[in-house]
Order: sequence, then structure tokens, then C-alpha cells
Amino acid sequence: MQVSLKKYARLVRAMAPSGNLFFLLTIRELRRQGLTFLAFYVLQRTVEELEISECWLRRETGFENYEVSRACTFLANSGLIGLRKSNADARFRLLTPTARGRRVHDQVLSAAAQQFEQGLPAPGRLRRLSEAIHLLRKGNQILLGPLQLSFFDVDLFDEEPVGARKKRARVRQS
Repeated sequence: MQVSLKKYARLVRAMAPSGNLFFLLTIRELRRQGLTFLAFYVLQRTVEELEISECWLRRETGFENYEVSRACTFLANSGLIGLRKSNADARFRLLTPTARGRRVHDQVLSAAAQQFEQGLPAPGRLRRLSEAIHLLRKGNQILLGPLQLSFFDVDLFDEEPVGARKKRARVRQS
């Protein structure tokens, strides 16, 4: 069953405020650290996964190869991640976090948390924070859990029924 584009648009509209808030909370510290938002995303995913391939990050973000490669090379030259070739396939570069990378990652998030605390009114702060944390974690588990959704997968937005695709493929083969 195909999901209409309107439902995707509603999902994007619903998550836009929190994404914009995260960007606004982190951008000052990212500039101070000399990081782009893409470089921070790569660093964050590397710290979360402990080892991730550059190819996977390209697929996950949908950015051009050179953009992700440039961010990875910048982080490696800065000593924030380690880059090495995969043992299984030398064409793939694997990223691993360094202690310095973890510290920078934690500094950015800590600075964002301090800025967020200053902007959040004190009455009901703990209740609102715990509810927001619960809902955001639940949303992330749905979108990035076993499904491992990439917003840039082309086939997600394909409105054509599955049966029609198979039929068209058979016609091309004959």
C-alpha cells in the first residue's frame, strides 16, 4: 500500500519545528568549533554507531558523494574521527570516533542544552521535558529503528502500484 505524498508532507511539517530548534541550539557552538552541520551529523552518527561506513552516510543523507567525503576528510584531518578502509572491501571507508571527537560532540550538545535551559520557562519544566524526551525517542525508534528510514530513498515517493512496476519490467525484458 502506497502512502500519499500529503502524509509525507504532514510528517515533515510536524517534525520541522524540532529540527529547526535543534539547528538553532547547535549552530553557535558548531561555528565556534569550526564545524558545518553536515560534519556534525557525520560526527554524531559516528559516535552513535562506533563504526559506520561513508557509503552508508551518503545513502542516509542523500548528499552528493563529494559533500559527504569532504565532511569525513575534514573530520579525519581534525582528529575527530578515524578513517580506514574496510577489510572486506577496500572501496569502502569506515569511520570510527576518537576521544577528541566524542569530547567535541559532547561539548556541542552540552552548549545546546544550556541554551535550551535558558529559554525554557521554569514552571512545569521537568514534566514538559520528560514528555518531550519520551515522544522524541518514540518517534526516532519508529523512523530510525528496524526500518532505518532514509528520507532520500527515491522509491519511498513512488506513487506507482507495485504490480504495475513488475508488469512494465516484464514488457522491457521481452
